[in-house]
Amino acid sequence: QPSMRTPHGALLLLFILACLRGAYSGGGRSRFTSIISFGDSYADTGNLVMWADPVLPGLPLKNLPYGETFFGHPTGRATDGRLVLDFIAEALGLPSVPPYLAKGSNFSAGVNFAVVGAPALNLTYLQGLNLTVNPPINSSLHDQLAWFQKLKPSLCKGQGTDCFESSLFVMGEFGGNDYISFLLSNRTVEQARPYVPQIVDSISRGVERLVQHGAKYIVVADIFPIGCLPGALTKLANPNKVEYDRHGCLKRVNRLARYHNSLLRQQIMMLRYKYPHTKIIVVEYYKPFLAFLDMPEHFGLNSSTTLLTCCGAGGPPYNYDFNAGCGLPSVTACANPYQALQWDGFHLTESAYRTVANGWLHGPYADPPIMHVAR
Repeated sequence: QPSMRTPHGALLLLFILACLRGAYSGGGRSRFTSIISFGDSYADTGNLVMWADPVLPGLPLKNLPYGETFFGHPTGRATDGRLVLDFIAEALGLPSVPPYLAKGSNFSAGVNFAVVGAPALNLTYLQGLNLTVNPPINSSLHDQLAWFQKLKPSLCKGQGTDCFESSLFVMGEFGGNDYISFLLSNRTVEQARPYVPQIVDSISRGVERLVQHGAKYIVVADIFPIGCLPGALTKLANPNKVEYDRHGCLKRVNRLARYHNSLLRQQIMMLRYKYPHTKIIVVEYYKPFLAFLDMPEHFGLNSSTTLLTCCGAGGPPYNYDFNAGCGLPSVTACANPYQALQWDGFHLTESAYRTVANGWLHGPYADPPIMHVAR
């Protein structure tokens, strides 16, 4: 009965639509039922601001224009809107990952331990090196793993060893704050360099602990080119043009970040070899950041403001002032944050994070891309 046959063209069209639906809707097609996140201000969805009141009065992060773009109010995210983690949750059809300190939250679809300012190394250790750590709280990778361990029984009620079978763990980035502490404490890049192996080691030990807790899928992030951040560029301004690359970033500082990233990669290769049954996904902040500087227009960014802080003060070259940070009463945001790369001197805009997230989900900034593993 020929009437029963569907024309090939229609079948092909249905197939293409199904593929597109898979690529763009994350809804319900993913193997992941929860996201468990560790990190710093690139991932914190509200822990620092909940930590705050008696301990850290007057956090500028609690004020507009933080959060203005998407939420319309400050959420504790260090940007104008959403973070990479928010876009990943959305693509996987999961709710926004709630901060651990949001007591009474439902953590069944995930929990976020990340804290703005969190270092890889412990606070007491860094302070023992006479470094200024800001904020001076116990939020390091080690502390976050301790919180995870404390919460684990309630996350795994009655599920035994398969508890994290369908959880996506996200580790990092970590390390950026350690290096920034060195640089803002008037140390040179050369003085920070000997600590890189130790910082990377603390991250890889953290990943290993997650594997031992039963993690099957772990995303590990590298660090961004710190020498391209307006805060670093302002603090370390150098009259010698030789110190800058063609984008206007500080070469030495970026070399430090690349050294960290290459050591991290080596450690991940060893962990993959040691734990063949765990999928470790390496994702990048470094490369997309450089791509934004290389081809801003391609990403819808304004090419004349790539090193200018959107929410800052002081005007060119970086519009950054340590005494007039974003969130303080006199400081306003630029008119078009969606065309800006740099949000507040140390963090990027929602626009930039969206592009980074796409690169983690679909490539090229992930090995392997998260969506390839999610199906």
